[in-house]
Amino acid sequence: MTFNSIFSRTLVFFQRPIIRPIYASSLQSNSALLHNCRTFTSKGQPNADDEAEFDAARKWFAAFDASTIPAKLSKTTFSASSGPGGQKVNKTSSKATTVWPMKSLESIMPKVIHRELLRSSYYAASSHSILIQCDSNRGQVDNKEETYRRLHEEIRRIYKASVPGVTPAEQKKKVEQL
Repeated sequence: MTFNSIFSRTLVFFQRPIIRPIYASSLQSNSALLHNCRTFTSKGQPNADDEAEFDAARKWFAAFDASTIPAKLSKTTFSASSGPGGQKVNKTSSKATTVWPMKSLESIMPKVIHRELLRSSYYAASSHSILIQCDSNRGQVDNKEETYRRLHEEIRRIYKASVPGVTPAEQKKKVEQL
């Protein structure tokens, strides 16, 4: 074996990538874990404006239920579904697509939740609205109800992730003494 052949083999060895590429599929399982984590900032104590917004959000969420967001704010259209149902899906329009304009949602929900809703996966920037589709059921009514349920779940998730709980006075006193 000559020096050149050994040198060329060594050179080829070092040209191989040491780090394997990260694939999106391996990150998807981890993103589900991160999706439910609260986000914290290091900007210190919330100011009076933040506290006022949090108080308004807590008060609003305490009364939050299925009737909080009126159905008249949304527009639902139906189209051909690709879900379960065999040949029936070719004949009926059971897929529900419900759209809530952000302008109309802004007037009924607190700013904290509204801001985070703009970062939601359901937000459609092109129409500045929340767009939820469902074709998991065979009927139009069931799919329409599912879109409303998904919106309510998203709002609950956003509230839990972005609005901190109320700190009791005793706890604040203990922290100040530290």
